[in-house]
Amino acid sequence: MTPSEIMQLVTGMKGYIGDVTKIPFDRVQHGRDLVWEYNRTRPSDTRRQQELLRQILGTYNEKVIIQPGIAFDYGFNTHFRGSAFLNFGVTILDTSPVIIGDHCFIAPQVTLSCASHPIDAEQRAEGIELSQPINIGDDVWIGANATICGGVHVGDGVVIGAGAVVLHDIPSHTVVAGVPARKIRDITPDARIPEQNIEF
Repeated sequence: MTPSEIMQLVTGMKGYIGDVTKIPFDRVQHGRDLVWEYNRTRPSDTRRQQELLRQILGTYNEKVIIQPGIAFDYGFNTHFRGSAFLNFGVTILDTSPVIIGDHCFIAPQVTLSCASHPIDAEQRAEGIELSQPINIGDDVWIGANATICGGVHVGDGVVIGAGAVVLHDIPSHTVVAGVPARKIRDITPDARIPEQNIEF
């Protein structure tokens, strides 16, 4: 398989099983160098941060805010459909595409991991990797230290509790928590904070 054909699988939405040593490393390394620079940019230098994110990400939106300490496997496989806020220390193992919807909040130390490995130790040692895309809907809030695994689709308006491990699709407008993550409740109008309780 040619490098171009390999990259079509890596950037495609079907996922793959393959030898990671055959993925063109120069492209990967260039992205990691840019992320290293991004994480060392002054917080006040938003112009430089935006320039770097345009180069790092597959799809960038100027309303995306990413706090320092971000880590990507590739960067070019992460796509934002709108505004988003990623807090400190988020890790995105985007060995397949990661699609993040509009108005998403991602808390500190969250991991989005498309990548997995064979159970067989010999195949792991050979560099075989399994990868599946992650798709996150609009208006999603992912709590601190949560992990979302490859192949998962998160619906719109979902809240994922802190420390949850998400192994399966989550329907829209639900709250999930736990290891593995399970539905806690639906999100209904009574979840809204009464206006008189908002102090400022």
